[in-house]
Amino acid sequence: MEKTEALFSPVAHLVNHRPKAILATMVLLAIAALFCATMIPSQESSDQYLDKNSPAGIIYDLYNNRYGQDTYILVIQGSDLSDPDLLNDLLVLEKQIRRIDHVGSAVSIADIVAQNHGGTIPGTSAEVTAITNALPADTRSTYLPDKQMSLAYVVIDQGVSSDTSSMVEPYVVTAIDEATLPPGVSIELTGNTPYNIQLADAMKTAFLTVIIACIMLMLLVLALLFSNMRYWFLPVILLVFGLFFMFGIMGILQIPANDGALAAFPILLGLGIDYAVQFHSRFDEERRKSSADEAMYTTITSTGPSVLIALAATALGFAAMYITPIPMIHTFATVSILGITCSYVTTLVGFGALAHLLNYTPKPLHAGISGRLMPAYGKNLSVLAGKIAHHAIPVLIIAVVIAGIGISMDKDILIDMSQQSMVPSDLPAQLVSDKVTSVAGSFTPLPLYIRGIDTTTVNGITWIDRMCTYIQEKNDEIASIDSLPALIRSKNNGVLPTNQADLNRVLATIPPEQLASYRIDTTTSIVTISTKSMTVNQQCAFVDNVQNDIAWLEPPAGSEVTPTGDFTLYTSLTEQVKISKDQMTMLGFILILIFLLLVYRTWVAATPLIPLICVVGWNSLAMIALGQNYNLLTAVLGSMTIGVGSEYTVLVMERYIEEVKATGDPFKSRKEAVRKIGAAVTVSGLVTASGFSALLFAPFPILSSFGLATVFAVIFSLLGSILIMPAALALVAGVAPEENRTPES
Repeated sequence: MEKTEALFSPVAHLVNHRPKAILATMVLLAIAALFCATMIPSQESSDQYLDKNSPAGIIYDLYNNRYGQDTYILVIQGSDLSDPDLLNDLLVLEKQIRRIDHVGSAVSIADIVAQNHGGTIPGTSAEVTAITNALPADTRSTYLPDKQMSLAYVVIDQGVSSDTSSMVEPYVVTAIDEATLPPGVSIELTGNTPYNIQLADAMKTAFLTVIIACIMLMLLVLALLFSNMRYWFLPVILLVFGLFFMFGIMGILQIPANDGALAAFPILLGLGIDYAVQFHSRFDEERRKSSADEAMYTTITSTGPSVLIALAATALGFAAMYITPIPMIHTFATVSILGITCSYVTTLVGFGALAHLLNYTPKPLHAGISGRLMPAYGKNLSVLAGKIAHHAIPVLIIAVVIAGIGISMDKDILIDMSQQSMVPSDLPAQLVSDKVTSVAGSFTPLPLYIRGIDTTTVNGITWIDRMCTYIQEKNDEIASIDSLPALIRSKNNGVLPTNQADLNRVLATIPPEQLASYRIDTTTSIVTISTKSMTVNQQCAFVDNVQNDIAWLEPPAGSEVTPTGDFTLYTSLTEQVKISKDQMTMLGFILILIFLLLVYRTWVAATPLIPLICVVGWNSLAMIALGQNYNLLTAVLGSMTIGVGSEYTVLVMERYIEEVKATGDPFKSRKEAVRKIGAAVTVSGLVTASGFSALLFAPFPILSSFGLATVFAVIFSLLGSILIMPAALALVAGVAPEENRTPES
């Protein structure tokens, strides 16, 4: 205890003697942090979902940097798409779009009609209709899928990155807005990049709205349950400072503001409030029986170490997420750890400085609703803890059995990475996307990256052609396959050359720039598979089938054929989540157990894991009961729950150890620990849960499902700390003296 106090004693003296200097420093650092926050980088989707140092990531970049080609789709709707005026207007629009940097081509039904009419548009609708009716079926379905919808294609230059492609989008939108069109004709823009831009804008708006609602709900609950404390709003002020510091450090360390960072934000709101509530509650308790300086000294030297240990356990739960190869989850973990650290340090020095500056004095006991409610609640918790301790074994058996059922059933919960699990079905961008994919198939083809097969030889070309034919025959999801053998066929009367001389002759007739779109060099080439629209799970099965088909064909020795491109981003993501979801949870348990045993050097330290195991199992049962699937955010629920829940359980255990040292009575200590810590934990838990409940009303399913899962996780963690922890402590029934701690604690 003496060594722990020695570590925090200087902090307490600093807070007691320099509160104004501390606050001035915090304000200056917050201003500097806001400036540094402007340096926070963004990140492409592929960098969020795929480890670019892995073999798959390296091939993805090799393909994307050379062959990646984005396509914008213009959805043209009107009652008479054969109107010559409309076709002429489309030709003018295409001309404007082609002038935009990085646009390679723009093609619509107007070009096809003009090609079949001597380079001009016919003068009547009847002539246009005659031409379109005579077109091959695949051409009609590509450009004129039905009588009231036509599709035009804006192809971005090969090798242009997603970021650069997104810079093209505003200019295309402007060209469409300024186009002259016949009355009743509309043009909507879709395709991968336009869709992602519209989706990101809608999600940011929804997320900002939800965060504001989250903060308002947390303030409301804090005002109701914490109003027995003077200056009940101090935790929110400290939270804001902590977030400022976190954003500043993110800018300095160049931590990207990707989807993982956004998902971590609600977690930080809850935990940041919680740390401040713990310090506030303990100071109010101590201030009732001692001077302000003495109360602050006791608060910092007692609560400071306890919350620090809880923070470390929480951080280890998040650190378990680094086992996954998914960069976005790494960012989620990094931002979460950084955020809770900033919140802790801010509260450690900031709360005392504010309390001294405001000349904090406790409110009279039983003042207000919460003043009457919380003491009675704490007393009832104490009684309940005593009863639970008397029936510890039955309580633990029931809780663990229920959890075991949930854990065993967790494998039956589906992992859904589909757009439907992330995007509201009535989102305008989604409606346009669905309209196009229903008639034109998927926006995103599946490229096969082929290395080690010489495309200048008959054997090489023949094997690739055989592969393409076999894959297309075996998979009904394929709409078409574009390959170098197909190009050679088109230049040789529909047949492949059977001898080297004929092949050399045909290759010599192909322009180098056209040949370059199919191969990097003689032994590295690309096959592009266009598919029908599929869900992510169907895409996963499709990629597996293609890989199995390739393996069955036995590629030539020394060669490899690898699916890559944007098509594989979500399929590989789904597989990675399946593999790492349970590994993250298990590693979180192991890390926290080892840490607590090293800190306390007694088996009492293992007691927080019992409620955590229960909470993980209860979460699974709740998801099954509510018909929820795992998505990209809820996939980290296990390790996240361990991180969040460990804070509550460790604080209860810490207060138990402190009470045991003071009284020497384990039974009384359990009751006092639950009474004194339970009320503060309940306030912080309900404040956190209320904040997350705002996510339930988010229009995006990925956010609402995350909110629902997190609300249950927080409530279950709260129940575990005040109901299961007393039973776990009673089962161990040992005294854990403070002197058993390591010097580092």
